[in-house]
Amino acid sequence: MNDRRLEIYLTDHLALMVGEVELAGRCWRSNQQTPLGKFLRQLENEIKAQQSIARDVLLRIGGTEGLEGRAKQSAAWIAEKLGRFKLNDSLLSYSPLSRVVELETLAAASLERIALWDNLDAVAGRDSRLHGINFVWFREQTQRHLEELNTRRRFAAAEAFVTGDE
Repeated sequence: MNDRRLEIYLTDHLALMVGEVELAGRCWRSNQQTPLGKFLRQLENEIKAQQSIARDVLLRIGGTEGLEGRAKQSAAWIAEKLGRFKLNDSLLSYSPLSRVVELETLAAASLERIALWDNLDAVAGRDSRLHGINFVWFREQTQRHLEELNTRRRFAAAEAFVTGDE
């Protein structure tokens, strides 16, 4: 196994998950009094749990988040914060378009996590250090996230584009 390549791959995904957790939290804060809010809180917590597993894999292969990994995570954190400055039809308040864009972004990030767990499952049988982690379970959990995000995104799009103010 090429530990260095896997380390780079894992630190990339850990950075993506930092941005994903931040976005899920922001979206939750804007929707916490709705049924969407409950799902977003659960999503945020499950992504954090998956981050923990990805960190465990990184440690198992002898890797470290190190300066490079922390820089990637900081960049993802900053990118999420800068994304808040995008005007989505409203200067001072949360817009229905904001909800659509956030759910779309979270769905795209879920695709990345599906690939992460699928790729780790593909190599797990070749490296005893990865034994004992059910990568299929995490891939399936993330697939459920994606399906739910897409359902809620479609509903949000209909609300924003069809039933919104003319």
